[in-house]
Amino acid sequence: MGLVTQLGATRGYDTYAVSFRCQGSSDRQSSAKSAGTLASHSEDIQHFISTLPRPPVILAHSFGGLIAQRYVLGSKHSVLCADRASTAGLVLLGSAPPYGNGSLVGRTFRRRPLFSIRLTWGFITRSYARSMPLFRDMFMSSDIPDKDLQRYYQLLQTNMSPVQLVDFRELNKHELPLQRPGPAFSIPVLALCGDQDVVVDLEAAEETAAHFGQGSAIELKGMAHDLMLDTRWQQAASTILEWLHGLEETL
Repeated sequence: MGLVTQLGATRGYDTYAVSFRCQGSSDRQSSAKSAGTLASHSEDIQHFISTLPRPPVILAHSFGGLIAQRYVLGSKHSVLCADRASTAGLVLLGSAPPYGNGSLVGRTFRRRPLFSIRLTWGFITRSYARSMPLFRDMFMSSDIPDKDLQRYYQLLQTNMSPVQLVDFRELNKHELPLQRPGPAFSIPVLALCGDQDVVVDLEAAEETAAHFGQGSAIELKGMAHDLMLDTRWQQAASTILEWLHGLEETL
């Protein structure tokens, strides 16, 4: 099944999966240096949300979480900024923090220097798409069934775009850190991470929640980075459903 199916078909929520520019099923320009910027991807989210019949709760994973944060926060250079009338809530799963990955990479290096180098090299060269053991070590729990690991790995190889989502050098120079929410910001935020996640740790989730003021961070036991697909994805789904039920009571 999977987390999105659990929230959608079996729980009655309308669910939509957004494919970013040059990624997934979207049209690809193989000559492009990158698919866009945080700002341009945020504008795409805004455009899509404007077509929906009611304000959605956004679920975003990993770097997609940073794009979702940029969407709801806007920037000092743009009037683009979400509010409760357009976005009912934000759930971040193993999300990159609003300051970028600098402090996160430093903590990983201090804990496990050799693995940190392997992890960083895996992201830079995308070698996780050429090595199933590295794919498992970076994104999945050690006890994931082989058949599930093989299926997810094949999906990655089939759907991974040759075009980077953003230019990471330009991102760090011009778009980070994200601005803090203004006094009128009222979108509820939930930041989740797994205690086996080697990419995003609890401290990063707590930093993200603290950035929004009223956000909360929860660490899920026995889970790695791909919270939507990992061995105990039902735990992530149950946590989100409980949070959504509480949210519905406030709407």
